[in-house]
Amino acid sequence: MAFGEYGCPRKFITIIRQLHDGMLARVQDNRETSEPFPVSNGVKQGCVLAPTLFSLMFSALLTDAFRDADVGIGIGYHTDGSLLNLRRLQAKTKVRTDTINDFLFAGDCALNTASEADMQHSVKFSAACDNLGLTISTKKTEVMHQPAPGKPYIEPNIFISGQRLNAVDKFIYLGSTLSRTVIANEVNARLAKASDAFGKLHKNVWNRRGITLEAKLKVYKAIVLTTLLCGCESWTSTNATPKS
Repeated sequence: MAFGEYGCPRKFITIIRQLHDGMLARVQDNRETSEPFPVSNGVKQGCVLAPTLFSLMFSALLTDAFRDADVGIGIGYHTDGSLLNLRRLQAKTKVRTDTINDFLFAGDCALNTASEADMQHSVKFSAACDNLGLTISTKKTEVMHQPAPGKPYIEPNIFISGQRLNAVDKFIYLGSTLSRTVIANEVNARLAKASDAFGKLHKNVWNRRGITLEAKLKVYKAIVLTTLLCGCESWTSTNATPKS
């Protein structure tokens, strides 16, 4: 799949190729530098074009992977006001539904589906990776099943290239803890991180007499509270959520 299919001018593609074709690299170890060797894939380290090129490549990959499939998580929404009125989302009119099958951030990709069968279909994503010269590390790829309230947990069996993916109860994604218990683990993790941040400031801030109370409060809000509340916009609190 060529970048030209995404509307990239031929001249732009030629300039990018000239920047990368014939690229050489060296390795430095203990102040000694190796002989130059050719780099056949990837982009230049620190290149400002790298994020754009990677986004184009990943868009091509996802288009190839989900070309003939409609799997993912359905999201219902409306744009006519009353955003917090749940009854509006139950209406049959003026409600739109989009399917979310992946979440991307930098080099991370999280696939999402509503069933085990759909997830097994989604991991055909690996075939699209092969088409573009990418390799999925099955040792680093994990799968988690989060059952609906009141439904029993059944450990998922998802395979990539004949290898079964490790099923986990929780994992870290973008610094947040995702788990089968929805947000309980994430809240506990945030409480622990905030407590750790608070404790590290005892000697240099909290116990220093030369720092005013107003300055200490600003440090508390800037460091401790931000650590505690990172990502809290997406939390769905329940009676079981830790309150400490």
